[in-house]
Amino acid sequence: MNRQRLTGSLLKGIGLLFACTLFCSQVKAQIEQRRSFPSAKRISAFDNTTFCTAFLSDGSLLTLRDIYICELRDIDRIVFNPTGSSIAVMRGDKPISIYSFQKRDQKLFDLKDKRKGLNKRANLPLVLQGERGEKLMKDVSKGDIVNVAMCYADDARHFVTSNSLGEIIIYDTKEYLPEAYIQGQATATTLAMSSNNYFIAAGTDSNLDIWNFQTKELRETVPMDAGVNGMDFSDDASLLAVTTDDNVLTVFNTKNWEKAQVFDTLGVNLSAPSFHPEGKYISVVRDGRDIVIVNLKNNKVEQTLTEDLGGVTAGRFFIDRQSSNVFMLSNRAKEIVFWDANGLNPFFGKLMNKEVDVRMNEWIKMAEGESMEDYAIRVNDETRLKQQALFAQEVATELAGDRISLENPFVGDYDESGNVLSIGFNSLPPISLGVPAGEVGDFKDGKNLKFNNTVYVLNENDEFELAYVEVLNETNNKVYIYDNIGRVKLTAIEEEEEEFVPLDVMQLASREEEQLKEIMETIVEENKMNQLITENTHINVMTEVIPDVDANGKKILNYKVGYQYELVNKEFASKENFPLGGYNIEKSNATMSLMKIIKNAFEGNFAKYLSEGKQVKVTITGSADASPIRRRIAYNGQYGEYTDEPYYKDGNLDNITVTKVTGITSNEQLALVRAASVKEYIEKNIATLKDTRNEYEYHVEIAKERGNEFCKIMVEFIVVDAFPIQ
Repeated sequence: MNRQRLTGSLLKGIGLLFACTLFCSQVKAQIEQRRSFPSAKRISAFDNTTFCTAFLSDGSLLTLRDIYICELRDIDRIVFNPTGSSIAVMRGDKPISIYSFQKRDQKLFDLKDKRKGLNKRANLPLVLQGERGEKLMKDVSKGDIVNVAMCYADDARHFVTSNSLGEIIIYDTKEYLPEAYIQGQATATTLAMSSNNYFIAAGTDSNLDIWNFQTKELRETVPMDAGVNGMDFSDDASLLAVTTDDNVLTVFNTKNWEKAQVFDTLGVNLSAPSFHPEGKYISVVRDGRDIVIVNLKNNKVEQTLTEDLGGVTAGRFFIDRQSSNVFMLSNRAKEIVFWDANGLNPFFGKLMNKEVDVRMNEWIKMAEGESMEDYAIRVNDETRLKQQALFAQEVATELAGDRISLENPFVGDYDESGNVLSIGFNSLPPISLGVPAGEVGDFKDGKNLKFNNTVYVLNENDEFELAYVEVLNETNNKVYIYDNIGRVKLTAIEEEEEEFVPLDVMQLASREEEQLKEIMETIVEENKMNQLITENTHINVMTEVIPDVDANGKKILNYKVGYQYELVNKEFASKENFPLGGYNIEKSNATMSLMKIIKNAFEGNFAKYLSEGKQVKVTITGSADASPIRRRIAYNGQYGEYTDEPYYKDGNLDNITVTKVTGITSNEQLALVRAASVKEYIEKNIATLKDTRNEYEYHVEIAKERGNEFCKIMVEFIVVDAFPIQ
């Protein structure tokens, strides 16, 4: 059975809508139905990945257009492997099974507990509610160990289950063998795992247990006022949303596990919380009829999607990262519905802070020819804050665009005591202009006003405010200035103050980037002299300090070091890069030059960051051009064999298989093996990375053009908790 994917026309159509989102979003932010898939079956639950969807009906597992995935008829719960390769099914007291989503009725694994002497009667669960709960309690009373909840890690590397003994079991996803057993005080009826692999959240009746995934220790227990029925982590793992049986939605800050927001007036029977990928919105299902979308920045209901006939079990936000299009998936009694969620206003604060960080990282660097004395005057803590505020105003103004043209300005009240005239807008906060009493009449209804040289800032609700504007009154040809710069609270920036990177650390990273460039230039010149590469090979290196928190809520600073090359001349690409269909990096002089730079840097000046046991995240991006592979390329498995291996293509998590038997028949496989060859080189040749805790992640890029110049390698290292914080 081939995977049922969203149609290309659906994705492309929504892509056109996204292009105008920033400019038009303030007019009216709404989610709109895009497409639906009717079913002859009644839908009781569903799950999805970016491109794959499956649902339950009377114990049967189906995908779109009512295609059966397997022959089972007694399934209670399902959860997708995030890569879309397989789906886990739970069936009463039977073992959890993993079924392929690519071939019909193909069971891949049964998760059986083979421990000897296990006391099945120990630590019986709290009473489980509902029809499924009654069934499970009967199985428990017979002495059976019953599976209760399950979830996958976002990177698809781990699978987590809970059972009636109060255990939480962690499995790998290669062979689905248990890696760890965590003994809780009660049965976890709901499970969720954070995207950074810090936490397993477990709802145990009226408690929320937070387990440290790395140490398997209990980080926090948060008493709730009622039973937990739903949970979801935000994509950046900074928030956890929990719905409870007392009709409350609670949002927790994962740094300290304090309640960030509590919503207790949304309605009855709240369930299935789901964060928007940007974290600005969250949806919940209300009473099986409504999907309520809440704006977490202003604490208001943004929109309500109502299904009069009911039958709604969940609403799930998801994103196609290749196009940045955001969707929502929901269900009706006999229908799966895709919603276009691009109409929701973006999280402007996040967009602004990301761009401000980019500009600050460039500003902080010493300019060519700049003396140390001049640099110290230009860059210090005081000037840094001022420059950051200036960049924030610049970026906010760019994001706002020609917003006033959509606002229909109007003349408000006039304060005679202060000679101040209010100018109002549809959605922007009003501004006050100093206007002599004799000139008030010249303002009429506001249609004769022109607004120039506008400067915007973002307020605490992630909404734009005018900080400065020059208002031309075309009736009397006079200009009135509204100037609130310096007095407006820069909320979006101030919220990031706790993530402020110390100036000395940023300057250190800037200096070390220059050292990296010196290493790069030395190796490049040597390889040119040895006629291994030419001017055609361009190698780039970069450094960045990234503020973060660890699993205990402690502030840390991570160090990102990136390397990449590209070839600019097609004529020389075949001589300097991979040969056609090649994947051995020793056959690519450009790649080997990159590897030598990495080795020299990490065994030299950067070795001080790579102490034994230090956590290092390594992202390797392999690429291939668009040339079709017409004949199978032999692969002898020298870089490992991969079956349903998680990898990222165009930002989306997917799965790929490359073995001796399959060989290489697609550009994606070729690019992945190139990335795997880089991993092998790192593991075998860089001494300082042999004692660190390395986590590898594969990314693949396929060019739209043909030619060896489009085949390149990028390697990014993130050293976790690299710098001490004073």
